[in-house]
Amino acid sequence: MPEPLQRVRGFPDRLPKDFAKQNHIISTAFEVARRFCFEPVETPIVEMAEVFQRTGESASAVNKEMYLLKGKGELALRPEGTASIARMFITEKLRPPCRFVYSGPMFRHERPQKGRFRQFTTVAVEILGESEEKADVESLASAWFFLKELQLTDKVFLEINTIGSLEERKTYIKNLISYLKPYEKSLSQESQTRLKKNPLRILDSKQKEDQKILEKAPCITDYLTSETKDSYSFIKQQLSHLSIPFQENPSLVRGLDYYNHLVFEIKSHQLGAQSALIAGGRYDSLVENLGGPPTPATRWGAGVERLALLYDQSSPFIPKIAVVAVGTEPQEKAFHKTLELREKGYSVYFWFSGNFSKQMKRVSEKKCPITLIFGEKEIKDHTVTIKNMNTKKQEVIKIKDLEQTLRNYTDRV
Repeated sequence: MPEPLQRVRGFPDRLPKDFAKQNHIISTAFEVARRFCFEPVETPIVEMAEVFQRTGESASAVNKEMYLLKGKGELALRPEGTASIARMFITEKLRPPCRFVYSGPMFRHERPQKGRFRQFTTVAVEILGESEEKADVESLASAWFFLKELQLTDKVFLEINTIGSLEERKTYIKNLISYLKPYEKSLSQESQTRLKKNPLRILDSKQKEDQKILEKAPCITDYLTSETKDSYSFIKQQLSHLSIPFQENPSLVRGLDYYNHLVFEIKSHQLGAQSALIAGGRYDSLVENLGGPPTPATRWGAGVERLALLYDQSSPFIPKIAVVAVGTEPQEKAFHKTLELREKGYSVYFWFSGNFSKQMKRVSEKKCPITLIFGEKEIKDHTVTIKNMNTKKQEVIKIKDLEQTLRNYTDRV
């Protein structure tokens, strides 16, 4: 007998309970996005590798995490969605402003961790062609309202920062490197690598030796113009006006090079080291880097698997009704009634075999709040027994009155 096959590490199966929860998270994001007039789009999971390579040479997704496919030209499974959206904006010659919402699988060859996989699902919004700070506020507000709909805002906290314009950041990075150079050999191995490729990411290091060195490092706020500071202040004022709580974190940077000005992360202490649930900010140079016209933009993206770890509500897709029938004629009549109910929009479980006890056990396992019981007596009397599984009360009703009774039951269950 051959050895059983295993799934590929980091590529998770999604069982019904996972699928239902994650689907609800995505549909909630799309519903909130609809209120903000974001339009749904979809890009292919395979792009030219250059689409992501042009986002910045120090981006970790470019350096070591992309899945490359060899063929006619170098192709890649998309490691993130924003570059694909920017490419679509250029390819399809779209006219700004554009407001998009999308969801789909992303692929990164990184070490699998809690809520973090090599194939993971992102739901995200992008605003292209808007330079106003109000667009940043709208983006951030839509992310917060999304979490509010999921009833997760009491489990998370929002951190924001400004990393300035590209010019301001160049000046700051130059001074940061000058400060860190004498400490280079004392930095963690990862930060020594970042010092050569992306010094800003050192600010985000969790290593104790790095944190100690960074205590007296120059702060980016000292290199910002009054215009940048005013823009950042406006965003903070608007968040306060919207009663969206936030913390300023001057060490917060994003892993991809195309970010500028506002960056933010929504995190949870309940997820350990990989605490970020939603992240985003402004990216004004990406479209131009990919060969398009200068196009200011802002966004956020959420990791659906990580959100699912926090979202402990009951699945909204639990079937409302189970049908139990034993015997040839009850089974036949019950099956026909099941199909009628499904045609009219009800979600109904029906089992083709098993005695009464086994079927009722399945009802319990599926957590169906309503059970319809068809037996020989019910068939003879043209009735059905309807049982509320929460209260354990049951009543016998005429089969012709079933739908009206169900409407009343489903309102209460």
